[in-house]
Amino acid sequence: MDDIASVVEPLRSLDWEEMEAVEASCRGVLEQISANRHLLRTALEELPGRPELLALCEHPDAEATAGLGQQLDKIVLYEDESGFRVRMHVFWSGCDDLPHNHRWSFASLILKGQFWHALYGPETDEDTVDPVVPKPLQVRMERTGSIYALHHSMLHSLVSEEHSVSLFIRGPAAKECSYLVDPADGRRHWHRGAADESPEDIARKRMTPALLRELTAKLDTWGILG
Repeated sequence: MDDIASVVEPLRSLDWEEMEAVEASCRGVLEQISANRHLLRTALEELPGRPELLALCEHPDAEATAGLGQQLDKIVLYEDESGFRVRMHVFWSGCDDLPHNHRWSFASLILKGQFWHALYGPETDEDTVDPVVPKPLQVRMERTGSIYALHHSMLHSLVSEEHSVSLFIRGPAAKECSYLVDPADGRRHWHRGAADESPEDIARKRMTPALLRELTAKLDTWGILG
């Protein structure tokens, strides 16, 4: 087990619409990586020499994330030809999501800290004409060691403890758009990933090698890297 690429083999033939299979397969991969933290250290150390991956990493920017409640670093450790990615998320203080779905199904393992997790149910078409503010149908606390998987249609939100860290596997994109829900009036704010962002917005939140070195040192101090 020399690198993450060798661990993720079971995910290459995965049907990302079958959530039982997604949870089981991703659980195995996440647990293997967590049990072999040198894989994380190696991937982080190699990132400056992988410009195609470094360009996908993001550092929170107050202006770029204004009103979205999202203050987290997204570190892309691996991208597979089949379309899935292995990422690490670092939640800074004040990370308080709006209800949202995703363009892809995913699975997550909490490496450090905890966060309050609200599930609102699947996306619907009814509220596009008459918007409604969604109410949580389930609320749970995701603690260190928790693993969960969500289909891309599920609406959810997070409120993180300061400096929480998760290991995250996102599947291939299943649709063009996802959305956030405005808690004031229920209206949707649509998002198509990088396709919606200007070059200036992308540049403003790009992870630089210097920021990556600082983050790696912080993760090391927290014991994330073994």
